[in-house]
Amino acid sequence: MSTDYDIIVIGGGHAGAEAAWAAANCGARTALVTMDPARIGQMSCNPAIGGLAKGQIVREIDALGGLMGRAIDATGIQFRMLNQSKGPAVRGPRAQADKYAYMREVHRLLRTRENLTIIAGAVEEILVQNGRCAGITLGASHLSATPQKLTAHATVLTTGTFMRGLLHRGPEQTPGGRIDEPAANVISDTLRGLGFELGRLKTGTPPRLDATTLDYDQFDRQPGDQTPTPFSDLTTLDRFPVIEQRPCWITYTDQHIHDHIRANLDRAPMFNGQVKTTGPRYCPSIEDKVVRFADKSRHTVFLEPESLETKEMYCNGISTSLPRDVQDEIVARLPGCEHAKILRYGYAVEYDMVLPHQIDATCMTKRVPGLFLAGQINGTTGYEEAGAQGVMAGLNAVRYMRDEDLVRLGRDQAYIGVLMDDLVTKVPREPYRMFTSRAEHRLMLRADNAPERLTELGREWGLVDDHQWGVYEQRREALDALRKTLDAACGLHYLKRPEVGHLEVLEILNGTDLPGAHDPRTITALLSEIKYAPFVERHVRDHQRVQRMEHRPLPTDFDYTQIKGLRNEAVHVLGKFRPATFGQAARLAGINPADLTVLTIALGR
Repeated sequence: MSTDYDIIVIGGGHAGAEAAWAAANCGARTALVTMDPARIGQMSCNPAIGGLAKGQIVREIDALGGLMGRAIDATGIQFRMLNQSKGPAVRGPRAQADKYAYMREVHRLLRTRENLTIIAGAVEEILVQNGRCAGITLGASHLSATPQKLTAHATVLTTGTFMRGLLHRGPEQTPGGRIDEPAANVISDTLRGLGFELGRLKTGTPPRLDATTLDYDQFDRQPGDQTPTPFSDLTTLDRFPVIEQRPCWITYTDQHIHDHIRANLDRAPMFNGQVKTTGPRYCPSIEDKVVRFADKSRHTVFLEPESLETKEMYCNGISTSLPRDVQDEIVARLPGCEHAKILRYGYAVEYDMVLPHQIDATCMTKRVPGLFLAGQINGTTGYEEAGAQGVMAGLNAVRYMRDEDLVRLGRDQAYIGVLMDDLVTKVPREPYRMFTSRAEHRLMLRADNAPERLTELGREWGLVDDHQWGVYEQRREALDALRKTLDAACGLHYLKRPEVGHLEVLEILNGTDLPGAHDPRTITALLSEIKYAPFVERHVRDHQRVQRMEHRPLPTDFDYTQIKGLRNEAVHVLGKFRPATFGQAARLAGINPADLTVLTIALGR
C-alpha cells in the first residue's frame, strides 16, 4: 500500500517526541503532527527531569537511543543525585531544567533527525480501513482551506492532557489542554466512535512567582551536586554541565496558611464537587495535603527557577486550583514571599484517557491494529513515564509496519517493563507514576547499569546508532579493564566492603591510564555491580523459581468461562484484560491465589 508516511505520531509532548525520534531512528518515514511545533517538548508542569525511579527511566530511555537524557544534559541548570545516603538501587538522578532551552533542544534534535517531518495541524479524524489504522485527517487551517488526509502504516497517539481538557481555577472553567491552548475534543469523539472505553483523570500545577520579588535571606538554599553526573552516556564530562548552574530554595507553609485553605475549601473545585475526577495521589494539591495530613503543622515548598532567560520561579509543593485571591493569600504568607508577585496562577486540568486494558504491553491497541497509544492518554503522569512509552510505541509501530514481532521489556529488564506491565494489568484509579517500590527487581534495575541492561537490545532493535554503539563498546571495555586491574591489585572481595568507595578505588588506580579510571560513571557502575553481586545472585535464584510460571503464555482466545472452579470475578477480569502470560494474570486486581491454583491446573491439562 502506498502511503504518505510510514509512521504518524500525533502530539509533540514527551511521549510524542520520543515516539517520533524512535521511529525515525529505525529508518521509518515519520511525521510528527502537533498543533504548535514551537511547543514541542514543553514542560507543562515541573521544570525538571528525573528523580527517584524516574531518573532510572531516563537512563533507560537513553540506553535505548532516546533523546530525553541528551536534552536535559544540554539544558540542565542544577543536577542532583537523590537518596545519596542509600544504596545505588534506590538512588535517582534529577535535574532542574531551563525549560525554554530544553524545549528548543528537543525541537532541534527532532528537526535535524533524518526521516522525520514536523507538521503543524489539528487532528480531525483517525482513519481506519479494513479494521486497521490507516492514517489521520487534519482539519482545515491557514495552510490548507480543506481538510488534509495523511496516510500511514501505523499511528501513535500521544494527546497528553488535551482530550476534552478542562481547566479549573476556583469557579473559573476554561476548555483547554494547557493554559492558553485549546483542547482536542474531536479525538475523544473519534475514539469513542471506534469503540474505545474512555476514563477521566485530573492533574494540577502551582503558581509561578516573579523571582525578583522574593526575599532569599528567608529561604534555605539547596545547591546542586558539586560533581554532577550526566544522564546520557553520550555526554562528555569535560563539557558538563553545559550551561550556568543555579540553586533552588526552600520555604514552608504554616498553620495560618492551612487555616486559610480550610476556610476556603467550599471554593476549591476538588472539594465542592466541581471536579469529580481523581488526581495523582503522590503529587497532591496543597488543599489536599491540608485535609489529608491535618496533623502536620507545615509543608515544604521548593522554589525552583524555570529558566536562565526569565524571572519565573516554580512553587513545587503548592499545586492548587483554589481561586486567585486565595492563592494570593497563600503565597503572601510564605516566609520570603511576603511581597512576591504571581506571574501565573495555579490551576487543575481534567482530561480524557483511554482505559489501558485496551492496549497491550507493546502500546498497540487491541481494538484497532496499527494504532498505538503513549503517555497520559494511557493514564500515567510524568514526563519520564510518557517518554518511556513513546520509545516503545514508536519502535513497535515500525515493527508492526514491517510485519515483525512486536517487542516488550520484562519487569526484570527495565523500569519501562514494570511500567508497561502495570498499565495493562491494573485498573487506573489515579494517574500512574513510577516508584522504586513498584519494581520487585530493583536491585538489578539501577541507574548505573542501564546501558548494560538495554543498549544491546536497543542496537538489535535498530534504536541505537553507530556513534552510541561505539560509546557503549568503549564503556564495556573500560569496565572489563578496571575489573581485571582491581582484581589483580586488591581482589574483588575487598571492593565488596561497605566502607570502600570512589576514593579508595581512585587510590588503587593512582597512576594508571586505563580508560574509565577517572570517569565516576564507570567506577560507580563497577562498584555497584561488585557490591550487589551476592544479593543479585540470591534474587535471581528466587526469581527463577517464580519465572518458571511467570512467562508461561496464555492463549489470547482462551475461554475462561469453561474453567470449573474459577470465580465469576476472576472469569470477568481475565476475559477483560486478556493477559498474555501467567505472570500478568497473577498481578491483575481481583485475581487471588486460589484462582491461580485453578488456572495452573487448567493450563496443565
